[in-house]
Amino acid sequence: MKLLTVLMLIALPLSCLAGSGCSLLEEVVSETIDKNVTAEQYVLDFHEFLDSEAKENVAKELKNCFLGQDDYTLANVKDFVEIVYSSPQCSGY
Repeated sequence: MKLLTVLMLIALPLSCLAGSGCSLLEEVVSETIDKNVTAEQYVLDFHEFLDSEAKENVAKELKNCFLGQDDYTLANVKDFVEIVYSSPQCSGY
């Protein structure tokens, strides 16, 4: 799961967009690690970006991976994202 988390975060353009006021990116990350958001709600919230059933299924699978994690792991992911947001590479944006 930790490898999946790292790969997911690498796939998102965090290094350039996180500090630039990209509220959509911040919302995606926040909802991904929020245990109160179900997989179905996650897909509904980002439905405009999921233009096929296959993409919806992948989004549900990703969300379910995070729903299966304990609070300690989710807190670590949140801390990691905050570290990226406040990194020198993002501070200029």
